[in-house]
Amino acid sequence: MEAEQIRVVVSNFMDHFFGDELTATQKELDFVDANGFETPKLDYIKMRRFLVTAHNNLKTIDPHINEGLLSKIHQDVERLHEYVAEFNKKTKMGKLVYIRDFLPSVPEYKALQDEVTINEAMKKRFQSIAASTDRELATIAAPKNAEELAYIKTLRKRNVDAIDGLANTKDKLVIITKELKDLEDSMTAEFFLQYNDYVINIRDGLREVIQTKSFYFDKVLWERAEHSQLIQKFFAQARIEGDYSTKTFIQYYLRNIDINKSNTSDWHLYLQEVLRVLE
Repeated sequence: MEAEQIRVVVSNFMDHFFGDELTATQKELDFVDANGFETPKLDYIKMRRFLVTAHNNLKTIDPHINEGLLSKIHQDVERLHEYVAEFNKKTKMGKLVYIRDFLPSVPEYKALQDEVTINEAMKKRFQSIAASTDRELATIAAPKNAEELAYIKTLRKRNVDAIDGLANTKDKLVIITKELKDLEDSMTAEFFLQYNDYVINIRDGLREVIQTKSFYFDKVLWERAEHSQLIQKFFAQARIEGDYSTKTFIQYYLRNIDINKSNTSDWHLYLQEVLRVLE
């Protein structure tokens, strides 16, 4: 196969293999684009742990804040995280996809594989015939009559034909196996080039959507918190100063955690960096 043919074959496979993910990702991106959502400053994927903590804490204080829009956005974001996790599982072993899914889908490769199967079966058949005639010839004594002589000649001819057929089949298998390997080698680089591009593009698209929807989840969460009397009371009792926002809650969170006794000090350092971004 020529390089351009290989490129097209691989591209067609990728469009089919990643069809559902391509459609879903583009649909999500179109939704974000159509609604003119802002681009967040924070890495909300890395911030997921804290955002979930804040959401759970505020929901415990006032379960009603999680009703309606906030609940829908939260479910949507979680669904996207699960979708990405499943996508990562699907794409984790590219070599397996190449061997199990791609190669058998290429007609030229499949045809050569079928030839190998046929010739392997023929090789076994010739080996069996040669072995059986050898055994039979070894048991026959000197021919006693013309009939037995003719039978021996028949066995010998069958044995020679089997040995000749076996040799030809082995030679053909060497040729076909080389053609199979050459074809596989010629497709390997193009496959993994496109495979990695598709994975990165889909993952980046999903990341963009999660970032944007998480930003609005964060925004709506604190809008609800600001209008909750129960949360207002909690802020007052806990002496939390500042507006109702992730920034304020991070400050409160860090103030009440002994980093020296925590095994997640790197996480706290990251939260301090988030505060600098939010300044």
